[in-house]
Amino acid sequence: MLTAGINVPPIIDVHTHLLPERLSAAIRTFFNEEITGALKYPYEPTAARAALITAGVTRCWSLPYVRRAGSASALNRWMAETFGDDSVVIPGATVHPTDDVDAVLDEAFGELALCVVKLHCSVGNFEADDPRLEPLWRRVSASGQPVVVHAGHSIDGTTSAPEIEPIARVAQRWPEARIVVAHCGAPAVDATLALLRSSRSVFADLTPVVTAHVSLDKQALAGLERRLLFGSDAPNVSIAIETLIDRIRALDLDASDEVAILGGNAERLLARG
Repeated sequence: MLTAGINVPPIIDVHTHLLPERLSAAIRTFFNEEITGALKYPYEPTAARAALITAGVTRCWSLPYVRRAGSASALNRWMAETFGDDSVVIPGATVHPTDDVDAVLDEAFGELALCVVKLHCSVGNFEADDPRLEPLWRRVSASGQPVVVHAGHSIDGTTSAPEIEPIARVAQRWPEARIVVAHCGAPAVDATLALLRSSRSVFADLTPVVTAHVSLDKQALAGLERRLLFGSDAPNVSIAIETLIDRIRALDLDASDEVAILGGNAERLLARG
């Protein structure tokens, strides 16, 4: 993006949920009933998109997810039809292990040209290493689409260290699969960073869990600056996007590392896909 002749590095939010309004309303009802903390942004997708732009986000990945078989194909089609030509929103795909995984992915990666995948282990009640997901891991290992995985099963969105282990098993079996651990596995951040250090294709986003920032400092992430991604969880977050951006900048990283986390790493992931 060029402003007054100056090349301004992009800010790419890799963890947003701009979804059909009916689904978004149901998700908002869940948050209002089950989660403490007022959410910051409107759930209607056009309004949420506008809020991201106002906050300074250049582009965002919109990540769908499903609870059961039979829903992914229609949701993936909506994502492609709604955002396929959008200059800001990069639409994602999803799949459930009880789907015909190959058929869903044939459509998502082929006709719909979707280039990122979201798995939500809690909502869908499965693990990343579910054998029925083998067609997904085989495909993305060859073709490069990143897969964002929310590993934790807690209703409050948090993840425990043992819940990172299924992702570690996937990474060991499919070392070329580009996996993004959602929320950096918070609060199991140490386990997530250890997985990043022991693998070559696992990344993590720094998306908060509703009201709680990912606990990180410059020393903890040293050497992983090219494996971390900026995320907000908009519209399902209580923290302002600007605050999240400022928190990355407050780490006092080298300029190139800051640019990488705020957007460059996300660009590189999709460019390789």
